[in-house]
Amino acid sequence: MKELIVTSLALLLFPLMAFAQQADDRDKGIELYRQGEFQKAADILLKRTQVEEKDRLAWLYLGASYVHLDKKDDAVKAFNKTDVVYSENLPEYDSELQITSKPKPRYTKEARSRNTSGTVRLAIEFKAGGTLGFVVPVRELPHGLTDQAVEAAKGIKFKPAVIDGKPVTVVKIMSYTFTIF
Repeated sequence: MKELIVTSLALLLFPLMAFAQQADDRDKGIELYRQGEFQKAADILLKRTQVEEKDRLAWLYLGASYVHLDKKDDAVKAFNKTDVVYSENLPEYDSELQITSKPKPRYTKEARSRNTSGTVRLAIEFKAGGTLGFVVPVRELPHGLTDQAVEAAKGIKFKPAVIDGKPVTVVKIMSYTFTIF
């Protein structure tokens, strides 16, 4: 009877331990990214996304790792997977990233004359030191609107996210919407 109870407990706890390990792997990949170990981060995060396809953070930092490895096509594919919603085991920030100023992009004459509207999505790296890293278009628009969104994003001012009292680098997807009225 005792063996049956121990075996039952092991069978119940094993999946929970495996899930916790996978989240730990994601966190290790993000930490490697923040340390500038982009290839190691990409390797770990790719494995994580193969196990848990809905892990938005893993996809986000996998894409960011690819940007630093000059694999833009792979980065955009990974960033496009960030539309999935995954809310378990998210990092605990002492304070979240705070956007203090987000400049608006200009509408180009060509886009206006062609009635072009829509949304540009950008992957943006907010560095721990308070500066922007990369700005990569994930969803683009024609007629100069993507360029205008990128230029506007480069003017964003922010306060970095903080974990354990230290500022940390984070990557976010931001949108700029262009509407003709």
